[in-house]
Amino acid sequence: MDVSVIVCTYNRAGTLGGTLRALDEQLVPPGLKWELLVVDNNSADATRGMVEAFAAAARIDVCYVFEARQGLSHARNAGIARAGGAIVAFTDDDVSPASDWVASVAAVVRETGADIVGGRILPRWEHPPPPWLVDRPFLHGAYAIMEHPEPGPVVGSRNLPRVWGANMAFRRGVFATAGLFDADRGVRGRKLYGGEEWELVKRALVGGRRAFYDPRLVVWHRIPAHRMRRRYMSRHYFERAEGEALSQPLPAVRQLLGAPLFMYRQAAARIGGWLWAAARRRPDSLDRWLASCEVIGGLWGRWKRRARRERQ
Repeated sequence: MDVSVIVCTYNRAGTLGGTLRALDEQLVPPGLKWELLVVDNNSADATRGMVEAFAAAARIDVCYVFEARQGLSHARNAGIARAGGAIVAFTDDDVSPASDWVASVAAVVRETGADIVGGRILPRWEHPPPPWLVDRPFLHGAYAIMEHPEPGPVVGSRNLPRVWGANMAFRRGVFATAGLFDADRGVRGRKLYGGEEWELVKRALVGGRRAFYDPRLVVWHRIPAHRMRRRYMSRHYFERAEGEALSQPLPAVRQLLGAPLFMYRQAAARIGGWLWAAARRRPDSLDRWLASCEVIGGLWGRWKRRARRERQ
């Protein structure tokens, strides 16, 4: 088997069908063997029945995998355990890969010699995004949008280009040497935790593996109307910071209720700055509000981590 494609899903039977149809319509060269694994992460909707009906009619080999442990990292690791391909590729249950995506994954890995590859993640907006979102392209990361136009090596989490979960692939040997996805990171049920992709890529890079970004790998990410609201963006900033705080060890500094003292000072400063900007209707009041959500989410994660430790 050349390529195993893994799609992890949780309660998204309504959008998963579009992803599966796009994969069933892949155009691959003769001789390229690939399979599709759909990992159901304990969904409570009609996911299983929909996947089984799709598998019965599909042109491709489809394997349904059930993973009861909640969390995207658990689901991805379950898919890896069942995959038979020399290359393991991932996309998401609200994504439509281009018709040559599977073929391009195999070609880019072969041509570049890279161990990890990623590509473009383009938005498919349900309706035109609001002005506050258009004017802040840095917020597009909340939707995993990656529009970098040039190919090149991936070297750091703060630099472009990057490898993100909606469009990434690994040589199987990466998991043998760098390990699997960290189960303490990543989306968990409705919690918008993250960071598991880059944490694994970073481990692989430290171990001498190579990562490469190629814009020939293209997928489209469907973005519904409810995710284009300030409330959703606030939740994203809060929960990403919460998840990061839950997964990181505590620094060796003075603490209060499990959180470093500097975080309280930072929270007070950011909230104060937001109140000042909001009272004056400054154009940066949204940016200050999101910065406040981020630091409060980090505090909340530290408090939860301490409470869990005390219960053990």
